[in-house]
Amino acid sequence: MNRRYRDAEFLREQYVDRRKSASEIADLCDVASSTVQRWLDRHGIERNPCYQDREWLREQYVDRRRDQRDIAEDCGVAESTICHWLARHGITDGESLRSANCVTCGDEFRYYPSVHDGRYCSNECANAPRRRQVEITCPNCEETFERRQSLDTEYCSMACWGADKTPDRSGFYSTHWLKQREKALERDNYQCTVCGISDDEHRRRFGRGIEVHHTVPVRLFKQWDKPPEHAHVLRNLTTLCRTHHPDAPGTTVEPSDNGSDSV
Repeated sequence: MNRRYRDAEFLREQYVDRRKSASEIADLCDVASSTVQRWLDRHGIERNPCYQDREWLREQYVDRRRDQRDIAEDCGVAESTICHWLARHGITDGESLRSANCVTCGDEFRYYPSVHDGRYCSNECANAPRRRQVEITCPNCEETFERRQSLDTEYCSMACWGADKTPDRSGFYSTHWLKQREKALERDNYQCTVCGISDDEHRRRFGRGIEVHHTVPVRLFKQWDKPPEHAHVLRNLTTLCRTHHPDAPGTTVEPSDNGSDSV
């Protein structure tokens, strides 16, 4: 077995100067590429990624007719990375490159239509719209604030949402309602009957307590000329959080990657 792969000078000449891959050096020494990589790491031998070198990439892709996946596996990167650098260097084996302006940063870039949709110049720009902030005017306090573009709530805070939605305490919303509301909360253990979030957690996340919802809306009882007591019977009341309350204005939370809700 050829043990030259253990020699730092030999590895530096092959890997850095001649820009051979770990697999190519491994073939010379009749060992696994992981063995060569281990000795490269042990000697601290590094170089700029070979796929960023235009001449090396042209040789692999055009002259040696290697496909993107093969080159990517050899370099230890994703296939899309090789496609990106092929487009950046203008290297093609027949497919025509196109030019476009990134919809996020506006910079012009080149791409292969078969591997790129021509909208974003990089992964960073592709992810930027998800984090983009928009300026909104709160309909209650009329102050401007920023929120994520993906959210559609119009209020700057739960306090403003509550102030704008506070019902008239006369008539249907009287002392009797407050007593029935408390009974409903106690019955439901101060937890949302849909997701189970507690009142304490609800206050921490949304800035106000958990809510009690009328299954049959109060406005219908008014239309039917029924007394308030009919609307506030416990069987018509259910405890709901800010997210699951049907009267809440728009979306206030986004689903996380694992499917649970996050602020």
